Amino acid sequence: MLDQLTHVPEIGDVLQVADRNLSIAQVDRQRMRSCLTGWPLIGLGSIAVLVNEPTEELKPLARHPNRLWVTWKPKADLPWHFKTDDLPKFIRLNEDWNAHPNDVGLRLEERGDELIARMKPNPYAYRQYENIPEIAVSFVNCSKYRVTSVNDEGWYSGQCRFSGLAPEWGEFYEISGNTQDNMNSTPWIKMEGVGAKHFHFYLKDETLEIKAQDWVLKSES
Repeated sequence: MLDQLTHVPEIGDVLQVADRNLSIAQVDRQRMRSCLTGWPLIGLGSIAVLVNEPTEELKPLARHPNRLWVTWKPKADLPWHFKTDDLPKFIRLNEDWNAHPNDVGLRLEERGDELIARMKPNPYAYRQYENIPEIAVSFVNCSKYRVTSVNDEGWYSGQCRFSGLAPEWGEFYEISGNTQDNMNSTPWIKMEGVGAKHFHFYLKDETLEIKAQDWVLKSES
């Protein structure tokens, strides 16, 4: 069962079945279903792999009377979240709104200890924003923020420190626990506030990270 898979097999990884080590020659990504998130799927995820072994040598494994454990050894080092029990927790904050999926014009404004992030809303998924040209997310008592270069391709390829942990790309989260801030080298921009909650917004071509006390959504006509 791939109910909490957070690392996908790759070519060159080694499957371990019974006493056999089988090198993966190909991964069929067409048969992967929502198994990248690390969230419970009740066994619905599946991945097909091709190994470098003749069919005749694999048949005894299929006919084995007992269920066999299948594990695999990645050719590269595993992501950090495989090596700790101190995992962050995610709360999605944008339940009935989101940024426009094609908007690349994130606009940030500092007002003392308030950071205002302006963007176009998504009218396709949320019809109530069809006639609203811009929304503003205000972060109260903001202590610092940064905009990183992590985009959707980087997130899906594991370049984000929360790849495989955050439920979905393109959403707005509050993240609690160890947020592993030092895993991204983008410098923080300091502000006058002292808020410490971690807010994380995955946008089209970038990611906005904020440390603040709270946030408020404003629609601007």
